[in-house]
Amino acid sequence: MKNTKKENAVYPVFIPKLSKNDDSLFVAVNGKRMLIKKGETVNVPLEFYEVIENSRRQSLEAEQFILSRSNEN
Repeated sequence: MKNTKKENAVYPVFIPKLSKNDDSLFVAVNGKRMLIKKGETVNVPLEFYEVIENSRRQSLEAEQFILSRSNEN
């Protein structure tokens, strides 16, 4: 199977540092592993980008759900 441009493409991602010692994020996708530096924009392959973005979206939805529940009282 030939690699397509989409498979070889990289996407910019920024993961903020939450503390002084919060330097990197470990991400694994289908047996592939990557340590992503926090606090600066880095380019990652599509499969890692999708996992990071899905995680970010889920965190935002969870936060919104919690806030909506706390506003009901």
